[in-house]
Amino acid sequence: MRTTVEIRVPKFEGNFSCSVEKKEWSAVIQSLRALETSIGKDTESCWGNMEENIEFRFTLHKHGTLEIAYKFSPENFSLGPTLSGSFEADQTFLRGWAIAAEQAVENAR
Repeated sequence: MRTTVEIRVPKFEGNFSCSVEKKEWSAVIQSLRALETSIGKDTESCWGNMEENIEFRFTLHKHGTLEIAYKFSPENFSLGPTLSGSFEADQTFLRGWAIAAEQAVENAR
């Protein structure tokens, strides 16, 4: 499916257009839901697509801070330029992100 990965938190906004398989995107949803059920614990979740041009690393701290590191590239990371960085968000964003990801899968053609 063709999609746009979009992140919006206070003082940070970014997006990246890409193609992902529905089963890959379902794995993102599973990661977000697993993090949501781990609120109050220190936990980490990583996700990357098969083409190796999208990667997320989520680190949830038991006190509620969520650190997200990302890496995007138009091609495989080893073949071209990459955009990478990280930001922090509150754990309360997890539910909304999971719902938005689920809606993307439901709306995919």
